[in-house]
Amino acid sequence: MSRGVRDLRDLICVSRLTFHESEDDDAFAESRPQLRKELSSVSLSSLSTDSKTPRNPLSARVTSPDSGFATNGSPSASGLSLVNSSDSTKDEGDGVFITSTSVPDSPVQQVPTTAHATFVKSTKKKKRKKSGLSVEPTRHELPGPSPLPPVETIAGTGILREEELAEAKPSYERVQSARNGKSKTRVNFDDMLTYMDATIVAGWLTRANDAIQEVTAFCAKGDNFVQFAHFWLSSFPDLQKKDIFSMEYDFLIEELKLAFAVGRENRAVVRGDLTQLCSAVFKEYPTKVLGAKGPHIFLDYLDILSSDKHVEYKKLLSDVRCATTNRQYAQWLLAVRSFALVSVWFSVINFYRNLVGSGAKQGMPILGLCSSQESVPNRRMLQAIRLGYIDVIHYLLLNGHVSSTFSDSHRKTWVFMAVMHNQPAVLKYLLTKVHPSIDVNQAADTGNTALHAAANSGKLPLVEMLCECESIDVNCVNLQCENATPLHLSIMHGHEEIVACLLKHGADSSLKMGETSVTALARDFNHTEILEMLNKS
Repeated sequence: MSRGVRDLRDLICVSRLTFHESEDDDAFAESRPQLRKELSSVSLSSLSTDSKTPRNPLSARVTSPDSGFATNGSPSASGLSLVNSSDSTKDEGDGVFITSTSVPDSPVQQVPTTAHATFVKSTKKKKRKKSGLSVEPTRHELPGPSPLPPVETIAGTGILREEELAEAKPSYERVQSARNGKSKTRVNFDDMLTYMDATIVAGWLTRANDAIQEVTAFCAKGDNFVQFAHFWLSSFPDLQKKDIFSMEYDFLIEELKLAFAVGRENRAVVRGDLTQLCSAVFKEYPTKVLGAKGPHIFLDYLDILSSDKHVEYKKLLSDVRCATTNRQYAQWLLAVRSFALVSVWFSVINFYRNLVGSGAKQGMPILGLCSSQESVPNRRMLQAIRLGYIDVIHYLLLNGHVSSTFSDSHRKTWVFMAVMHNQPAVLKYLLTKVHPSIDVNQAADTGNTALHAAANSGKLPLVEMLCECESIDVNCVNLQCENATPLHLSIMHGHEEIVACLLKHGADSSLKMGETSVTALARDFNHTEILEMLNKS
């Protein structure tokens, strides 16, 4: 199969997306109420009423510019009034700080002095209140705490660098949360696609096409697909699968950063926007590919990407969770989907190739099983049986790639093939785990059944498994060989243990092969031990 760049470009069509009017993406400015306290008149007499310190009629309470605490009789005070009603205020916590230093007109008489600050004594006696420590605002700002050390990126966590902390929440999510107070699954990316670099997208398509060609050639050679499937299903731990997918996902984010470099420079596109775009176009990660069915899903996608299943191929590469009214944006979204899938799958295959090396032993491809569309899956099934890979057999049967009732051009069933290749574990799986069950009594074009083949090969475990099958006919005959039964074949080859097993499971010793009885057959081949066994039965 050959696919060119044009195949991927033809795939990128807007007809595979749903179009609807995009929501207004204008951000709403958040309005924060600011506390404004009006100070009509503040004088020395009003500021000093809540102090626990007894009043001293000879001195005034002023604030030291060095310590920030109130002192008595400071020579630096130039007047009686410390604050006034015209001062502008700012709130910090529950306190109100006065920023202006202008002195308004006041009915209180101010007498300048060089030695002591004078004050106006209130004529009304005020009752002293019992309150906590009175804290007056300082005239100068005190030194603040030292800044915290810069935030470093911690591997395996969601902690960002200091310059990326502002990007923790994507712009679109900020708009949506301001609009309705809750986050939604994002499907429209028009606001960020305006910053996408078209030349980088074109390069992605070229790279994806080259990767598809390599993956297709790899899977078509020998039993590479079956060998990789066995590695992926059984030999490669789930934890390492998680690591390799996480690494490829990070690489994909880096590719998107390059494509949206202009938007990232002016903070119009942040990391949260990129992760949301990845979730929309590469929705298989992490839920599907890391779930219980993840290994089977990965192999299904690999089969589609490397086969002639054009309908499934186009459907797979166009399965995005996005909506747009812009034709160009739709093509870019499909291009991102194609590049994401192909690059991740190609990277995993390339990792396996580097792991096993170029000199990996390969089995010969088995051709000519059938000419139907299932020829490739059936060939892989036969390769898996020959290699004894039950995990691959289970994957092919469970996902419907092959049928349990299949028989090849020689009328050989999967059970017959397991017997031929001496795979008792595979035979046990096929006899006990497969539904609908396989016809164990079906004869091949030679007239032999699976039990005939097992008795003829002398493999006792195979004969025992077949004899224990409920639907087995131990007296099945080969019409092309004078009605020979498995017992006749085992006597001819001198397999004593198999003869005993067949007799134990009800083999009829009175049946003849043509005109020859079982005892005569044992005598003719000079199998005295078997002859004695037959005489005792």
